Amino acid sequence: MTDSEPVTVQELRIPLPLWTVLIRIASMIGVLVAALLLAVALANSSDPTSYGSLRTRILSGLVISGLIIAMLLALIRCSGHRGLDVAGFTTAVGDLRAFCLGFIAWSVPAAATFFVLALLGSPLQVAAPSAEFWLVLVLLFFAVLLSEAIPEELVFRGYVSAVLAERLSSWWVIGVQTALFVATAVLLRGGANPLDVSLFAAMGFVLGYARLVTGSVWTAVGIHVAFQTASQLVFTHSIIKFDGSPELAMIALGAVPFTGLAILASVPGIGRTRE
Repeated sequence: MTDSEPVTVQELRIPLPLWTVLIRIASMIGVLVAALLLAVALANSSDPTSYGSLRTRILSGLVISGLIIAMLLALIRCSGHRGLDVAGFTTAVGDLRAFCLGFIAWSVPAAATFFVLALLGSPLQVAAPSAEFWLVLVLLFFAVLLSEAIPEELVFRGYVSAVLAERLSSWWVIGVQTALFVATAVLLRGGANPLDVSLFAAMGFVLGYARLVTGSVWTAVGIHVAFQTASQLVFTHSIIKFDGSPELAMIALGAVPFTGLAILASVPGIGRTRE
């Protein structure tokens, strides 16, 4: 560099102190937990499947997602960055493609597994009129997207992963954010059985890996909303009837799709969104 060449911001930037990693991560997760707990308290419905409950989840989800995005922007600016790319955003087209990729990559193996289970005598059937089914499906999709998928993924696979990446290698980032995700889920539920913990761990790992491979946090959002929408339809709502056991349902909803996603994400060239 000659004396006439200006010094850039990137050249002047030095890594932030280690203690700021803990503060930034704790701040973001703390805001998420507080917002989700407040939303649950305000909903206070004895029937989470009612139209009113779903509409309340959508409205509270808009507020939660907006709050998380505002917090994300503030923390990114405070750490010296200028754009959301550090948290796994690419371009509008790239992120939309990543969302669709994640949604489809989970949905196809899950649907195929339910098809096989139906052939073996455990069909998945619609148990409501068509209009009611589609109304509930649309309401539930947006409730999950806004109150769960977007805020949780922007926090864990977006910001937390970005902060951890300042100090850790990729696999350590995936492992630590998975542990934080599991701990937060257990805290929000007030405890969890070993099966739930293993499911949260599988979710955290696969979603973190998908985010790493594709370069977009919206891949994880797509997977998350597909998985949770289907799971809540099968286990909570009466418009869907599954004739098999809960264990079989979890194989179709969790084990097969997440294993398939991990394998798919390992294929070179799959899902790149930055080009």
